[in-house]
Amino acid sequence: MIIPPQLRAIASPHRVMIEAHFGALHPDPAYQPPPGQTLFVCFTNRCGSNYLAQLLASTGAFNEAGEFFNAETVLEHALGLGLHSLPAYVAALPSLVPPHKNFAAKAAPDQLVMLADAGILAAVGPRATYLLLERQDTLGQAISRVVATQNRQFTSAHASAVPDSALVYDRTAIDAERAKIAHANAAFYLFFSANGITPVHITYEALLRAPQTVLNDIAERLGLKLQANSSRITIARQSGAITAAWRARYESQ
Repeated sequence: MIIPPQLRAIASPHRVMIEAHFGALHPDPAYQPPPGQTLFVCFTNRCGSNYLAQLLASTGAFNEAGEFFNAETVLEHALGLGLHSLPAYVAALPSLVPPHKNFAAKAAPDQLVMLADAGILAAVGPRATYLLLERQDTLGQAISRVVATQNRQFTSAHASAVPDSALVYDRTAIDAERAKIAHANAAFYLFFSANGITPVHITYEALLRAPQTVLNDIAERLGLKLQANSSRITIARQSGAITAAWRARYESQ
């Protein structure tokens, strides 16, 4: 895989922690990818990735895509299973989630670089599909992220740690989140362009408007039949009065 210098310049605290445990990342000739298809859900925070992960899992064709490449998760399982490399951890991943024919995982830009350097992306090769989930309303996404950072309610399944009345509007934090979102999405596009990859491109807005249509688009690309089972979806959209109030305040300034 080709990793442009701009991508190597992205800070990666996950990589720092993982290399502190395993040593420098490098390919492992013994690594064997799972036999089915692998779907990398490329995401930014608050773009609807948790909902998409549940939607895909509800079809029965995939596990629920998680942030399996976060350092804390990697090291927890590596220590518990006595694994000695990132490829060994990734090889064990399908056995750590409910078994499915195909495997799905969420990935941030720096984590794609990590997986490339460990030889994992090259080993998966044509059995990998990259799905970029992008939110067109980046202001709404940034506000949602700042709210979630304060109340720790990262999905509707989580209880809020503080009441809305205790949340503090912070325009600087919102602008910083918008910049992070733009930078991460640009990094994804650069990675895809450098490696001749055409991702499945999904918008958050289309996902909310017509989830089965989105699944049909993904299914066509993968050569699968994907039918959502709404009874297995346990999370919902979180926007409410506080996000509306913050948007109005932001747009009036």
